[in-house]
Amino acid sequence: MKVFIAVDLEGVGGYVKWDAADRERERELITGEANAAVAGAFEGGAAKVLVTEAHANMRNLIPEKVDPRATFLSGTPKPLNHMAGIDSTFNAAMFLGYHSKAGTKNGVMAHTYSADIFSLRFNGVEVGEIGTDAAIAGHFGVPVVMVSGDRAACEEARELLGEIETVVVKKGISRYAARCVPVEEVHRLIREGAKRALGKVVAVSPFIIKSPVRGEITFTDPSCADAISHVPFVERLDGRTVAFTAADFVQTFELFNALHFLASLFR
Repeated sequence: MKVFIAVDLEGVGGYVKWDAADRERERELITGEANAAVAGAFEGGAAKVLVTEAHANMRNLIPEKVDPRATFLSGTPKPLNHMAGIDSTFNAAMFLGYHSKAGTKNGVMAHTYSADIFSLRFNGVEVGEIGTDAAIAGHFGVPVVMVSGDRAACEEARELLGEIETVVVKKGISRYAARCVPVEEVHRLIREGAKRALGKVVAVSPFIIKSPVRGEITFTDPSCADAISHVPFVERLDGRTVAFTAADFVQTFELFNALHFLASLFR
């Protein structure tokens, strides 16, 4: 069995607010949870595991501390952003340290890719990073079998993906406050959750958004929409919203990925 693991930051245990002074601590937390999932995956029957980075500069894993049984993909830019490396040869995907979409009540550090995005929809379905990344996996026929993060993220995952394995590592009280599970316990829960999740692979369906796919971005600032509204394939819907369409989800996602980075340059 071949397993794909994407690791973000905002949903890791014991972490509640972005702080540049916490950079090394962030890396320790991300690497620790990745290793817990890798261990659980191998205990659950994995033969190969790829860990890919899904936060900021995507150089967060501490190379010398990564479980040597896994390979890992770091750095940016890279195709498919968080999901670089995914393809149809994988049997299952797991998302670690994920967060809920922008505007979620009590979602710890909730956002959708950046502070510039108020809402993201594909074929009318509003998603955050969990749904978007799951749809990329689904494009390749790969089911997401486990998500870890705060309670809001896990609830979002189950609403979109069904009764998959989820690991709640903290419960948000506000955007920057949470009741946290101790880090050592978080690692145990993730390891056990990953092992259980691989025992249920056949029961989990890939999350698929049917082709063709229309994307819509509503920005927080109209100047972001102004910046990209004259690109030939972009349709301006209102002061803050643009739309675009491509043949399948991956193509539409890559358009979104380019547009939101471009728009942010002009904010």
